[in-house]
Amino acid sequence: MLSTSAKPYTQKPICLDGRGIHSEAISCLDFLDEDRRIITCSEDGSIQVREVDTGQVVSGPWTDAGSGAIHAMAVSPNHMEVVTGSQDGKIRLWTVATGKMTGKWKQAHSLAILSVCWSPDELHIASGSEDGTAIIWDTKQGDIVGHPIRTAHPHVYAVHYSSDGTTLVTSGYNNTITFWDVKTREALRFVEACHASQQVHCVIWTSYDRIFLGCSDGIVQTRANTQGKVARLGERTSPICAMVLSQDELLLATVSLDNTISLWDPKTNHSVGQPFDHPGGLRCAAFARNSRLLATSGIDKNVYVWNLQARFKDVRNITVSESGPSLGTSTAGHSLIHIDASICPTSTTRKDSRHSDTDVVCLASPSNMIPHVQLSPMARIDYQGILMRQQTFVTHRLPIQDRGMSVASRSRIPQPELFAKSLERNSVVRDHFHAHVPLEWVTLTVLEKTLRMAVKVIRMASRKVQCTTSG
Repeated sequence: MLSTSAKPYTQKPICLDGRGIHSEAISCLDFLDEDRRIITCSEDGSIQVREVDTGQVVSGPWTDAGSGAIHAMAVSPNHMEVVTGSQDGKIRLWTVATGKMTGKWKQAHSLAILSVCWSPDELHIASGSEDGTAIIWDTKQGDIVGHPIRTAHPHVYAVHYSSDGTTLVTSGYNNTITFWDVKTREALRFVEACHASQQVHCVIWTSYDRIFLGCSDGIVQTRANTQGKVARLGERTSPICAMVLSQDELLLATVSLDNTISLWDPKTNHSVGQPFDHPGGLRCAAFARNSRLLATSGIDKNVYVWNLQARFKDVRNITVSESGPSLGTSTAGHSLIHIDASICPTSTTRKDSRHSDTDVVCLASPSNMIPHVQLSPMARIDYQGILMRQQTFVTHRLPIQDRGMSVASRSRIPQPELFAKSLERNSVVRDHFHAHVPLEWVTLTVLEKTLRMAVKVIRMASRKVQCTTSG
């Protein structure tokens, strides 16, 4: 058995040169054909398939004129089809064997599609868009099932099915994730995953009901049935831009914007070995079906293939080292499941004592908080608690610079009239959830109003002093 030592990973990955393959950054990739090939999607709107061993292009690019950048891609569970979501808001279906487009479904999203996911039975596909909606599609008919889901996310960054296909979880440009009933499209639960200034970029849902979330400041883990409790994995990091789970669910790989790749044991929440550095511009990752290879790519358009078997001779039998616990081990350290806030890893990041990293306290709420969305009783409870903490954040925290993912376009800058109406109604946070208003803009508006009042008071005091002096 191999011990995961504290020594950094120094073995260089295989580099598949991207020159002449894509003209823009690679946004997503995956393995095909028994791990012998890699499929890459780019912001130039093209799809390419290459041999893993040689990097040679298998055939011409898969393209469809007018699609714009491809932001999302998912290979079907039977590895025979590929679904993509593009800048033009349309879903496209491709056949792996021929590279031909077999379906371009009608445009139901008004903005770019940022995430797609197959249902376990391959009968449906879920898509999430920059317009804040999630849609469930019938793969046979190429049509919408029911009606679009108007989520509480200004932009939907991730969609993911449960292992039984009955529940869909969404995340986006706020700090919450939402559980939806696939049949009724009713909101079942809201979970506040991170601080109100952060966003949840990606979601992984394991077959044993653990949910891993990549946020703007690191990784957290929760369950669908834990009353909103979350736990942080490791120290706070730069924004997580991608998360992938190995086929055997023994390894979780996380990719962050500081160009580091970290491996985790999803069953113990412990890190596996030391993070290893990516050459630069890291944006996406994918595990091979045999879990021995990890492919990464990004802005430089090269594909890097990491041999995990060379790093861990037997991934299933890694032992504990001085650097910490890892796969297949039992330690005396604290488990990161249902832990108390006092034993969370320390961080240099300023923390708000009003926000706990572990427990979410929820209160009752009317059902009309989110227009056009059906809420279960538990969802109403969750949402009111989130609104209260968001209000506290707006009142007491200064604006925080957005550190979210680079998507097709950022949130539209809100008009002054929007803020004026918001302040008149005294419901700043509620408008933020429903009007696509970034939280930092709302906070800045509150601060600006306070400063203006302070300036008026100072001017009035100055005039009084002048009058007294002249008298």
